[in-house]
Amino acid sequence: MKILMVCGLYYPVIGGAERECQKHAESLAKEGHQVMVLTQWLRGSKEYEIVNGVRVYRAIKGMRPWAIGYLISTLVFMIRHKNEYDLIQCYGIFYHTTASVIMKYLFKKKVLQRIECAGENGDLGRMHKIKYSFLVKLCWKKVDKFIAISKEIAKELVNRGVKRENIIYIPNSVDTEYFTPCSLNTWDFPANILFVGRLTEQKGVDTLFCALKELIGKGISHISITLVGDGPLRSRLEKMANDLGITEYVRFIGGTNDMVQYYSNSHILVIPSNWEGLPLVLLEGMACGLPIVASDLEGIKEGIEDGINGFLFTPRDSTELAAKITYLLEHPEKAKEMGRINRDKAVAYFSLRENINKYVRVYKSLLGE
Repeated sequence: MKILMVCGLYYPVIGGAERECQKHAESLAKEGHQVMVLTQWLRGSKEYEIVNGVRVYRAIKGMRPWAIGYLISTLVFMIRHKNEYDLIQCYGIFYHTTASVIMKYLFKKKVLQRIECAGENGDLGRMHKIKYSFLVKLCWKKVDKFIAISKEIAKELVNRGVKRENIIYIPNSVDTEYFTPCSLNTWDFPANILFVGRLTEQKGVDTLFCALKELIGKGISHISITLVGDGPLRSRLEKMANDLGITEYVRFIGGTNDMVQYYSNSHILVIPSNWEGLPLVLLEGMACGLPIVASDLEGIKEGIEDGINGFLFTPRDSTELAAKITYLLEHPEKAKEMGRINRDKAVAYFSLRENINKYVRVYKSLLGE
């Protein structure tokens, strides 16, 4: 099969959609399918290169995924390369969705649209906040099939008027052979709390910092926080840590291609997001056998059952988050049990191998094979 994957950003940018796109592209290429990735050009990056067997074209020229230049450059590339693919898979609803639908009607390309996030700030909610939104509103429902990575997203699509038969539920995945349990076996030293994600408003790091401040204020100082990821709020968060007097307890790592070492050297994974789909870090933490404290959001609840394999807390409630972390610190055996359950659940429900098989079945159905 000949597949074009379109993602706003791609490797070396690290984010949930970006990593899912990379896993899909590389896995399919290894199986012998012809896969190419179209993504946004970033300063200092190559316009074309082969990354782990996948042709990557950084040919989208637009400052933002809602810029007219983004739409035009995407469409120009798709037309020039129209004989090199039969199916387009979009990650997130942006102007590349508009371009893909145009290709569907001009050249009979099949279009598969993944929805990455639900809610007011998700793929569907933000369409009402952008300039020229009619360019997306006129066509987004005209794709051939939607991939919902969470049941909440599937429900939102139905509420927006999408027919149920056009929605396929395929959650995000994790390579359970790469992400394996290697967590610390003892808590006889400062416990390390891990955060992984882009440093943006969505991820709620400020809530985590406020919780840490409360823990220290209660005399719980045998802890540290490791933040893996980068983003526009880094300088603001560094200042916040300084203002709260918690700088010595916080490490900013930035982006990395070696996530396993950080999961392996952590005791608890915290996901304090304000909104989400089904975050990839959740599945990676589960596969690595970590106990998880996460925001009580619909997508996250597809992985975490409160009190069984982790704890849920009200988004933005730092006091509740601090209480959940405190419980795990004081009950290490319970924490380890949660980690064991998480590993089993990741293997049973979110393995990469089964995920790829599901996508291949969808592709064959759309292409009539």
